[in-house]
Amino acid sequence: MELLIPPRHRGLFPALKNQLNSERTTCGPITWHGYLRVVTDDASVIDELKRKLDAQPS
Repeated sequence: MELLIPPRHRGLFPALKNQLNSERTTCGPITWHGYLRVVTDDASVIDELKRKLDAQPS
């Protein structure tokens, strides 16, 4: 599964990279349009990121 995190959350990118990198989840690279790519086998990671990032103001 893949999730693209929008550029409006750019301030969180370094923290997300540190927290999410594991054997099942890779975080990065940043796409041409400024999105951070998260690739994982764990659907709960995707669901939690969607929930947290949607709750933050843009």
